[in-house]
Amino acid sequence: MIQKYAEFNNTSWIGVPACQYADRSWNGRLSIQTAYFRKVFKLESTDGAEAILHISAVTRYRLYVNGCGVVSGPCKGDYWRNYFETVDISKYLKQGKNIIAVKVVAYPPYEAQHQNGEGQGPMFSHNGAAGPCLVAGGIINIPGQEPISLNTGESDWSVCLDRGIEWETPHLSFWLGAMEIVHGALLPAKWNSAEEPKGQWSQSEIRWDTLYNKYGEIFPFPLKRRPIPLLYEKEICFSKEMPCKKNEFLTVSFDDETKTIYVPAHTKVQVELDVGWLTTAYIDTKIKGGKDGKIIFRYAESYANKDSRYEQYSEDFKKTGDAVVYLEKGERNDSLHYDFIGHEDVYYPSGNEESYQPFWFRTMRFLRIEIYTEQQELTLHLPQLNETGYPLPVHTTFSTSDTTLQEVWEISLRTLQRCMHETYEDCPYYEQMQYTMDTRLEMLFTYALGGDTRMAKRTIEDYHSSMLPEGILQSRFPTQAPQVIPMFCLHWIFMLEDYYEQTGDASIPRRYRPTVDAVLDWYERYTGDMGLVEHMDYWQQIDWVEEWDEYAGMPKACLYGPSSIHNLIYAYAMQIAAKLNRITGREECGREYEKRAAKILKIVDETCWDEKVGAYREGPSVDEYSQHAQVFAVLTGLAVGEKAKNILAAALELKDMRKCSFPMMFYFIRALEKVGMYGKVSGFIDTIKEFVALGTTTIPETPFRPRSECHAWGSFALYEFPRSILGVKMGETAWDKILIEPRFICANDCKGSVYTPKGTVEVAWEKKGAHIQLKGTAPSGVMSTIILPNGNRQVLQSGGAFFCEFEL
Repeated sequence: MIQKYAEFNNTSWIGVPACQYADRSWNGRLSIQTAYFRKVFKLESTDGAEAILHISAVTRYRLYVNGCGVVSGPCKGDYWRNYFETVDISKYLKQGKNIIAVKVVAYPPYEAQHQNGEGQGPMFSHNGAAGPCLVAGGIINIPGQEPISLNTGESDWSVCLDRGIEWETPHLSFWLGAMEIVHGALLPAKWNSAEEPKGQWSQSEIRWDTLYNKYGEIFPFPLKRRPIPLLYEKEICFSKEMPCKKNEFLTVSFDDETKTIYVPAHTKVQVELDVGWLTTAYIDTKIKGGKDGKIIFRYAESYANKDSRYEQYSEDFKKTGDAVVYLEKGERNDSLHYDFIGHEDVYYPSGNEESYQPFWFRTMRFLRIEIYTEQQELTLHLPQLNETGYPLPVHTTFSTSDTTLQEVWEISLRTLQRCMHETYEDCPYYEQMQYTMDTRLEMLFTYALGGDTRMAKRTIEDYHSSMLPEGILQSRFPTQAPQVIPMFCLHWIFMLEDYYEQTGDASIPRRYRPTVDAVLDWYERYTGDMGLVEHMDYWQQIDWVEEWDEYAGMPKACLYGPSSIHNLIYAYAMQIAAKLNRITGREECGREYEKRAAKILKIVDETCWDEKVGAYREGPSVDEYSQHAQVFAVLTGLAVGEKAKNILAAALELKDMRKCSFPMMFYFIRALEKVGMYGKVSGFIDTIKEFVALGTTTIPETPFRPRSECHAWGSFALYEFPRSILGVKMGETAWDKILIEPRFICANDCKGSVYTPKGTVEVAWEKKGAHIQLKGTAPSGVMSTIILPNGNRQVLQSGGAFFCEFEL
C-alpha cells in the first residue's frame, strides 16, 4: 500500500470508543457530537525543539498546546478532499509536562439534519456519520532527547466524549449551523491544560488507515494538503459600552481597572459592547461563581427592529426551517431606538473559576451579555476577542480629502476582509458559504488589492469539483446541501478569463476547458422553439431586485418562456469561452462559440427590442424592463454606438426600470465605461455613501431591506478607485504594459499606490476648478502610457516619473 503524504506515515484516524456511548439513548437520528482528544508527554528541556504537527479532523477541530489556542480547521473540503493543516508548535512547548489537546465537533450528514430549530451543522461543511474523528502526524525532535511521536494510532491519545453541550439552530439563519447551550458543570474542566482533567477519559479507538488501498479503493476522508495559507488570529478589543434600553434588567458596566462585572445573587443584569466595526473573532470569557445562573452572549451586526412578518417567519422556521427573517434597520448603532436581535450562545456556569470559548468564531459588531444569578454571586471578565480571517495582502492604497469617499474605500476593504476565511463568503453572519456570483467579484477585488491568486485557484477548482452528472455546476461550494442557480455557473467562466488576464497563465483555462464545454452544452439543451434558452431547471435567479421578491430574484419572464437577461449573459459567457479556447489552441471551438453567441443575440434583438420605449424587454412576451438587460446588451456588443448610450441612459432614467442590486451594479459600471459614460458611476458610489451615513462599517447585502450587513459583492470601490479614479489599468495581459487614465470624478483630489504584478504605480491628482495637476511614478522597465481626457498620450517606454498639468 502507498502513503501519498509522508506527513502521515504510521498514522491512523482515531475516534471515540463505543464504551463512551453506552449511556446515550438513541433518538432515531444522528446529532452533533463533540469530543476532546489529548496527548500528554514530558520534555526535559525545549532547547532546539523541532515540532511540526500535521492535523485534520471530522468535521471541525480547534488545536491547543498547553492551553493556548493554535489553529482551527480543517480547511473547508468536500467528499473527496479532507484537507489537513501543518503547524509549527515548538514555541508552545515547555519543560516538564506538555499537553496537546484537540476539540473536535462532528456534524451529522445532511440527510440526518432538521432545519426546525434542532441542532444542525453549517451548510458549508461536508459531514459524515462517523462521529468525532482525528488524525495527526508529527515527531518532536530535541537534541539529546528521545524523539516523541505525535502520530494518532501509534502513540497514546486519550479521548472524552462531551456531555455538556447542546445545540440549537438560530431562527435567523439555519445556514450557519447551530449555536451552543453549554452546561459548565458537565464539561471536562481544564481538558486542554490540566494533567488530570475532569471527565470520562479512555484510550482513543483506531478507525481507518491513512494509506491508499493498493486496489484503488478510497478510504473515508481522503487527506489533501491545505491549498491556502492558515488564517490569521490577532487580539482586538471592544471600543466602548453602549447605552441600553430600560427594561427588567439592571444595566451595569465593566470596572475600568479590573475589567470585570460583579453580579450579586438573585440579580439580572445587562451590558452591551461595541467592537467599533463588524468583525469575525473567537471569544473567550472568564467566569467565577454564578452556580445555577445563566449567561447569554448575543451577537449582532447592527441594532434593528423586528419587521411586521418577524413572528410569522419565526413560526414558519419552527415548523419547516424554511424561512428568511428580515429586520427593519436605520441608524446602525442606535441602541435606544432599536432592539438587540441576533444569534446567541447560552452558558450555565458551574460555580467554579472557568472560561467559556464558543467553538467557532462569531460574527458581530455588537455583543450583548445578559447575566442571571440565583443563589451565588458571579464575576465576569471583559471578553477577549481574537479576530480571524484570511491573510489578505493589501498593497493598494487610496486616500482623498473627501472623508465620505474615504470611508467608502475603508468599509469596502473591511467588507472583503470579513468575507474571506477558508473560502470566499457571501456573508460571515448568516451563511459563510461561497457563491459563484459573489466570488467572481471578490476575486477581482483581491487581484486589485495585492494580486493574491492562491484563494482564486482554490475557488476555481472548487466549482469545477461541484459539477453534477448532467454538466451543470453548483451555485455554492463546498456545501452539504447542493444548490443550482444556472446563471451562476456562467460567472465561473468569467473567473477563468480574469485569472488568465491577471497572470498570463493559460494552464488554468486549458485545465478547465472540458468543464466550460459541459456548462455551455447544458445551457444549449434548454434551447426552445424560438432559439433562446428557456424554462431551465433549478432556480433562475438573476439579482435581488425589489420587484422580483415574489419570485426570489427571478425575472417574471422566466415564468412564461425566454428571459432576455438570461440569454444575454449566456451569450456573453460564450464570447468569453471563445476567447479562452483561442488562447489555449482550440480555434475551431472558439469560432463555434462565437457563432452560437451571435445567433442568440440576433434572436434577442428581433424578439425583445422595444422601439417605442428604446430598451430591451425582459422577454418576448413580457413588457417589463430592467437595467440588467440593457447592460448585457452593451457588454455583448448587441447594442453599440449611440444606441448603446441611449439604452444605458434609459436604464438610468426610466422609472419602471428594474434596478441592479450591488453585484449587477459592477456590470452596469463596465457597460458605462465601455460607451464613454463612466462619469455616471458617481450615482452608484452615492448608494454606498448612504449606508456610510447610517453608521455601517461594512457594505450590506442589498440597497433595499438588507438582511446581511456584510456582503463583499458590494465592495466594487476596491476595483473602481484604483482602476478608474486613479486610472491604473492593464495595458496587456499579465500587466506587460500599463495604462494610466484617471477619471477626475467623485472628489477634488485623490492619491494612492496601485499594486500590479510588475510593481507599484503611484498616482496623485488634484482638481481646482477646471485645472488638473497629475503626477506619479510607474514601475521601472514597464512601458506605461498616460492618457489624458483630451486624448493626448504620454508614453514612458521604461516606466518612471510623470507630471502633467492641463485644463478640463
